[in-house]
This record gives sequence, C-alpha cells and structure tokens, in this order.
Amino acid sequence: GEGSTREMETVRAYVARMNRPLNATNVGDALGASGVKKGLAQKYLDALVDNGAIRVKDAGKQKVYYATQDDEVADAEALRAMGAEAVAVSEENARASAEVGRLRSQLRALRNVQSVEAMAAARRDVEDENETLEKKIEPLRRAKANGEVITESERVKIEDAFLKGMEAWLDRRRKFNNLFETVLEGTGEKKQKLWGDIGAETEKDVGIDYDKYRNIYDDLKKQRLADSRAKRMKR
Repeated sequence: GEGSTREMETVRAYVARMNRPLNATNVGDALGASGVKKGLAQKYLDALVDNGAIRVKDAGKQKVYYATQDDEVADAEALRAMGAEAVAVSEENARASAEVGRLRSQLRALRNVQSVEAMAAARRDVEDENETLEKKIEPLRRAKANGEVITESERVKIEDAFLKGMEAWLDRRRKFNNLFETVLEGTGEKKQKLWGDIGAETEKDVGIDYDKYRNIYDDLKKQRLADSRAKRMKR
C-alpha cells in the first residue's frame, strides 16, 4: 500500500544519503523510529535491488547494500564480457602458477644433482688423498717391520709428509661431510640411501683404519708442540 511504498522510498533515500555499504541491521537501527525495523528493512532492500534502485553484494554470511552510481550501470552484454575476461585471467593465472611450480621443482632437482655431483667429486678427492697418504707412510711402515734404523732427518721428512697428507685428508673429509649433510637436509633422503646413491664409501669400506691414523696424527702434533716448547725454554 501507500505506507509500504513510502517506507521503501525512505529506505532508498537513506541508502543513497549514506553512500556507503549498509546491511539490514544498519538500516533497521537507523529507521526503526520511522517504523522500519530490521525485518522490513531486509524486505525493502531486496525489493529495491530487484527493481534496480540499489545494488547488493554478498559479504560472507550477510548481504550489504549500496546506492547505484550512474557510472556503475552496465548492460547485460558488458557484464558477460567482464565475466568472460575474469575467467580468462583466472585461467592464465592458474597456468602461470603451475609453470612457476614446475620450474621451482626443476631448480630444486638441478641443485640436488649438482650437489650430489660435487659430493661424488669430493669423495674421489678423499680417496686420492687416502692413497697418497698410504704411499707416504709406506716407507715408515716398511722400515719398522724390517727393524731398520732411520736417521733423524729421514724421520722428520717422513713425519712432515704424514702430517701434510693427514691435514689435506682431514680437510677434504670435513668438507665432504659438511656437503653431504647439507644435501641430505635439502633432499630429505635417508642417510644410507643417499650414501649409496652417490657411491660413497667409508674409510672402513676401503680397508683404512681412520681412528689409527687420527691417533698417530694427534700424538705427532702433540709431540711436535712439546718439542717446540722445549726448544724455546732452552734459549
């Protein structure tokens, strides 16, 4: 009737005057004194949307209403075009995201391969150092076995070669182990599986008693340090 028409116009005028998104509760609170409670406000707002007087937008669990602006009016064809464009952009974004994901996976795989190759190279270096070290200490081992007496200068020379070889070995061993742990953390592989994948071998695998050589090295370093201190005290 005339009363409902007047109330609906009151609602439309209020929405236009506020010029901001409103829900039925907002309108009911503002116009309650005029007889338009929340329930009626909801009814009039929906009716105004149906006849194009205002616009509505879903905002989660509620609807918000706002005045129709002149520059917001679009015909059905324009709206369909906008919708099609939005779909195209969404599909392109999805393809781009998939491509980025694929490239990132390739990059991770490439980094892992490079790291494994570096580990294999480090392993070969350690094995070479082991072989060199064996050759350097062989004369000392042979002399000891034969009960031969070597001169002081020969002993120092052999010890120097041993220390140099051990230091190179320990340095490469440390670098290899650090690299292995880094790759292990990056790939998430089991330690034994990754060890097997790169063909790595422990000193024990190739018949080298690491603890024995390390003890000889440590004892020799301590002896050299003690000798150096003794010489300084004699001065």
